[in-house]
Amino acid sequence: MLIYTKMIQDFFINEITIKKRNSKVIYEDWISKEEFVEKCREVKCRISNLSYRDLALIQWIDDIQRTVKKLYTNPDEDISPKDYIIREWKEYQVIAEYKPQDKDWVHHKKFFIKLVE
Repeated sequence: MLIYTKMIQDFFINEITIKKRNSKVIYEDWISKEEFVEKCREVKCRISNLSYRDLALIQWIDDIQRTVKKLYTNPDEDISPKDYIIREWKEYQVIAEYKPQDKDWVHHKKFFIKLVE
């Protein structure tokens, strides 16, 4: 009997660009100024629509159905709220990370992203 188990990466059919904005403070003439450096990289992922459970988690957002999606990535991806995602020429902002129940083993990361209009 042949048993085929899929890896989480088999479900990652979308590709996005992650834009991280890192701030750096510089001093000119004794005045501090904040500079932003953008780093972009490509990531394989899965983007899907929200379920009823997701709607209960993020009910505080206006116009949820149209502007918010779920993003699944590998557990080792460095994504945090306030990062920007570019997919199909549209820009999304990461608004929340769904923390897994099991802290010892993480199968994947799940984020909520909102369309920037």
